[in-house]
This record gives sequence, C-alpha cells and structure tokens, in this order.
Amino acid sequence: MSILYPVGFLCRRLLILILFFVSVGVYAETSELRAEAFRTYQSIEIDGELTEPDWQKATPIRRFIQFEPDAGAPLTEATEVRILYDERHIYFGFVCSEPDRSKIIANKMRRDTMLWDNDNVFVLLDTYNDRRSGFFFRVNPLGAREDVAIMDSGDSRNENWNAVWDCRSKINGDNWTTEIAIPFSQLRFKGEETLTWGLNLGRTIQKNQEEGTWAPVPAAYTFQARYRTTQLGELTGLSGISQRRNIEFLPYLLPGVARTETEGTTGVFDLGGDMKVGVTSNLTADLTVNTDFAQVEADREQANLTRFSLFFPEKRQFFLEGAGLFDFGIPRTSFNAPPPLLLFYSRRIGIEEEHAIPILAGGKVTGKVSGFGVGLLNVLTDKYAAEATDSDEAIDVDRTNYSVFRIKRDLFTGSSLGMIAINKQGFDGYNRGTGVDFIFRPTGEMNFRGLWARTFEPDDMEKEPIDTEQSSKNANALYFGGNWQSSVARVNASYTDIGEDFNPAVGYVYRTGSRWFRGEARATPYLHWYGFRRLWTGPEIDIILNSDNRLETRTFIWSTWLELETNGWGGLRIYQNFENLPKDFEIRKGIIIPSGEYSYNNYSLLLNAEGKVFNGRLGFNIGDFYSGTRRGFDLRLDLRLTERFSLEPRYEFNRVTLPQGTFDTNVFGGRIGYAFSTDLFTKLYVQWNSDRDLITTNFLVNYIYRPGSDFYLVFNQTYGTDSLTSGLMDTTLVGKVTYWWNP
Repeated sequence: MSILYPVGFLCRRLLILILFFVSVGVYAETSELRAEAFRTYQSIEIDGELTEPDWQKATPIRRFIQFEPDAGAPLTEATEVRILYDERHIYFGFVCSEPDRSKIIANKMRRDTMLWDNDNVFVLLDTYNDRRSGFFFRVNPLGAREDVAIMDSGDSRNENWNAVWDCRSKINGDNWTTEIAIPFSQLRFKGEETLTWGLNLGRTIQKNQEEGTWAPVPAAYTFQARYRTTQLGELTGLSGISQRRNIEFLPYLLPGVARTETEGTTGVFDLGGDMKVGVTSNLTADLTVNTDFAQVEADREQANLTRFSLFFPEKRQFFLEGAGLFDFGIPRTSFNAPPPLLLFYSRRIGIEEEHAIPILAGGKVTGKVSGFGVGLLNVLTDKYAAEATDSDEAIDVDRTNYSVFRIKRDLFTGSSLGMIAINKQGFDGYNRGTGVDFIFRPTGEMNFRGLWARTFEPDDMEKEPIDTEQSSKNANALYFGGNWQSSVARVNASYTDIGEDFNPAVGYVYRTGSRWFRGEARATPYLHWYGFRRLWTGPEIDIILNSDNRLETRTFIWSTWLELETNGWGGLRIYQNFENLPKDFEIRKGIIIPSGEYSYNNYSLLLNAEGKVFNGRLGFNIGDFYSGTRRGFDLRLDLRLTERFSLEPRYEFNRVTLPQGTFDTNVFGGRIGYAFSTDLFTKLYVQWNSDRDLITTNFLVNYIYRPGSDFYLVFNQTYGTDSLTSGLMDTTLVGKVTYWWNP
C-alpha cells in the first residue's frame, strides 16, 4: 500500500465539502493608493547610498500616516521611498529624515533579532494580491535584517522564516538611508506579463514611540497593525519578469566530534542538503535529504506548575517554509499561552522524548492554484534507539512516515474554507487525523473562526459499527469563536469541545475530554493624560467542563494595563481560580496534590521599561495555590551596551508551599552576543533548570559569507547538577558549511 494512500482516502471523503466553492470568485478590495516601480537596466550596488541615477527617476512615496500614537496624523519626520526592479530583483530605497542623529535608536546587528524596539523601516508585499498573505521585510539603521512570512491577513505569522535577500543601511548627517534587494526567486506570484501586488511600507521612529505606514492601517490592532494585509495599497509597473524555472540547491557539509558518558568520543561526518524547485511561478517544491539542524538553538527552559504538557515552538527551517499554510488549530488565548489544539504540530516529526530522530528524506509542495492554497508534505524518519541514562529514559522508535495534505479555498475578503488530512504510518500501526476549518471576516473589525477534527487509530477500523464501546468513543474536536475590536474596545468569545479519545499523534492537545467556554472584554481607550498613553482593562472568564459536564476549572481574571507616553508599561492581574482535580496530581517527585475541589486567588504585577541601552521586565506573583501558597518573580533584561554587544539574562523563581511539602523552581537563561558585522556574529546561550538538574550551554559562530550561504561553528555541552549526574555529561563540537546555488 502506498504511504500516501491513507491521506488520499481521507481526502476523498472530505474534498466534496469544498468543491462547490471552486466557482466562487475571490474578491479583493481595490485600493486608491498606488505606487509604481521603475524598470532599471543599471547595476544596483547594495551599499545604502542610493547613488545610482535611476533612483532619482523612480516616483517617490512621501505620504506616511501614523497608527501609533496619534492615529491618522502624518509621521513627524519626513520619509521617502523609491522602488526599482530589474530582471532578477525588486529594490526599495528609503531616506529617513532625522535632524539629530544622536536620537536614532539602533543597537542590534544580528539577523532575525526582533527589531520592533529599534528605529526601522519595513516592506510588506502581498505578491498574490489576495489580501490574505504576504512577505514582511524589516531593516534598522545598522542594516540588521528581519523577515516574516504572513498568513490569514496577519493573524498568523512565521517569524522564523528566512529568505535570501540583501540590504545595507547608512547613517548620514541629517538622515539615514537603506537599500533593500529582494530576488524574485524568493517570492511566489502569478505568472503574468504585467503584475499588480499588494504593498505597504512603514517606519518606526523610536524616540517618539511612533509608527506609521503608507497605506493606513487600523490602530485597533496595535503592534499587529503593521502586518495587516487587508489594508494595502497597490504596486504597479512590474512587467516582463522572467518566469524561468527557479531551482535552488543548499547542500551542507558537517564534520565534528561528540563525547557522551555512554559512548565515549566519536567522530561526526555528515552530508546532505535541500533543494527548492519552482513547479510554477506560485507553486514550490522543497526537498530535503539527510536533514541536519545542528545550528538550531535549544528550546527555552520552562517551569511547569500545571498537570498538562508544555509547548515549544518549531525552529527548524525545512518545516518553517510555508508553515502558515499548514496551520490548523485553535488560536492561543494569550501570547504566552500554549494553543489549545494543533492538529498538525511539526515538532512531532524528528523529535522524540527530546531526542533528535534522523530524517532520511522529506518533500513539500506549497503554493496557490486557482484561488486554492495547497500544501502537501511527506517525511520519512529513520529507526533510532538510545539506552537509558540517569537523566533520560530508554527510547526505541521504528522507521516512520508522515504525510500531510492541506487545502484552503479563498472566499470573499479575507475569508476561507479549508480541510486537512494527516497520516503517521509505522510498522506497528498508524494514527490519522482529518478536519475542516473556516475563517469568516464580515468586516475589518470582526472575524469568526471554527473547525471540526477527528482522529483515527487501528482500533477504530477493527471494531464493528454496532460495538457499544466504539459507538461511545469520542475522538472529535470542535471549536467556534468570534472576535470584534476597535480602537476603544475589544470583545471575544469561544466554545471548544475536545473528546477524551481525541489523539493526534502528529499534533498537540493541551487538554482532552473538556468543554471550554471562554469570554473576554477589554476597554482600550487612548488617554494621552498625565504621561499615560493608553489603558487596557477588563474581565476574562474561562469555564472548563469535563466530558460528563462536571465543572473542572473556572478562572476569572481582571486585568488592568497602562501604557506610558514614554517607553514603558505596567499591569496588574487578579485571578480567582476553582479547580476540581479528578485524580491525584504529582506536581513534583514525592509531592502529590490529592484529588478534590480547590478555590484560591492569586495576583501578578508586571513592569516593563524600554530604552536605548536597557530594556527590562520584572514580574511578581503572589497568592494561594491549591491548598498552599505560591510566591515568585520573573526578571528579563536586554542590555545593549554597544551596537555590537548584547547581554540578555533571564531568571524565573517560584516557591510553592503545600501541606505535602515545599519546593522551589529555578529557571535561568543567559544569552551573550557579539556582532562583528551584520554577516558575522557569535552567541553564547546558557540555561539552567532546577527541575531537570541540568545546565546546558550553546556557543555559535555564524558567518554569512554570501547571501544564502553560511558557515556555522557549534559547541554544545551539558552538565548535571544533582548528586547522581554531577559534572560534564556530553560535549559536541561541529562545523557546518552550506552553499546556496541558484543557477
């Protein structure tokens, strides 16, 4: 049987649900704002100086409107953008006025460091011109780069996505300038002689905490407004772009040594690589062989005080390309909270009990076909076995195949209907999942989302339909939610129902066997009063029932946050909690919270300050915890002593006191970085988690010796901190060279 047969079986069952939408046209708003790109036949040197004569022939864009803090007012400093293109690249040239160069805030040089707290400019390209997806490129006055892939009108963002592009910036006497060159090969667009793309351009003036865009965006979305693809202008003038078949190769070579307690010192040598093929101008195939992720930073350590599993984000580049298309799940309730459900969670592939499972090969096709977003992924992982150690249990997994098929139909303005089918196939069985989801946006301020999903395992197929045990099996998940927001208020509500037998082996579920009612309301008025810019205040309630409709969790939260006109904000949250534990909960080894009902209150205070050299956040939590108490704090600092050197310590501490015992949690993370240039930087990352009794260190040197091609030197060590595993446990030293070839 073909490894894709189970996926095809599920697809045939569900595809009929969306085929009738084929004839529905995709409506896109016609914008009154238009920019024109000028065709250049000169060689444009990316040096940040805009000295080539054709820059002066391009029509300048000078109209920029604030969305923070004074929505609708023009930017306080003059900003000018010009656009050029040739056969292979599109170019953007920014000139940003700043009479006092000492007030420019720019202290980051490393690629993909979040640049929101620096002066910066950005380009947002909607290359399908569908007002749903886009590519976001941001640059600061030092030439540091950040790129983001955008889906679902900006609601879904892949900040770990990387494209091959180039830029340079230069700080001058009374302004700073930036040149950006983006290869057409890195973008997906329709194969037409004359192209029209959605476009937005923006600038942040950090000294005033000010942000503005060329195409006005709704201030109600605050920092997310810059990513909105429903409010764009149009970019015209692009014609005669060569539609040659784009092929990219990225081979790698990896030599090194590794030492472990069980195996001693061994040599490491690997070869592999990735290939990207443009099947059409807007459909791309990604292939990978013997995939390696040596340069990927370790997960951030977390302290878990719940009875549910932790969630970690995907960081591996192969899975990040086109990842937004594969999103199928329930939105997070807050920025730091785990998602209640993801039917496809790529970290289930190639990672097992914190062990890296070898990926033999994989392929992925993503893009758009006639108004449909289409994604197909297939990955084969190898057998893997590891003996038990003092810190890890033994592991033994067979060769496994993973297949995912995703399709979304664009409807109206920003709405969509989609389906997904997933199969995990091993020698001893399978796990499958399928579902349908929708997004409906009747207005720019309102949206509704919903999904239904179901999982299948071998027992489902082997039992007869009349079997009473089978008929009572609940392997379904259902969600419906809505959101409305304006510049002065926002409201959202949702209902989630996840069956106790719902088991997506290639997904993530925070809590099964639950029915979750959630509501939130916030008043968000601008104050501009006594140094306060904006107020955020209002209630949130979560009610969770078990599968027998008995109350298991009820949480009432009142939040009040104040944003300052100067850099900073603070807030207080008050929690009223009720928990009905269905069974005993071992929160730490030897410390068990008995089943039963618990009511308790707790409070958290968070203060945040931002500056040119210093960013800091300090949080306190205090209150009851089940039948005991909890006290703790969380400190995060970001020190930018120079534009090249950064120090980012983080420390979280909790003391939990219960009748059954007392324990502390300590999580320390420290990152030290030094950037020699925007293409050469080093980083040392140290973590300690008292729960795991481990100290881990990661030292990385990254040199981008040509666009898309990297050299990495990686040195990792793990130390045990308890009485049984005290001292050095393992060491890895590897070099990795990649070479990007685009013939």
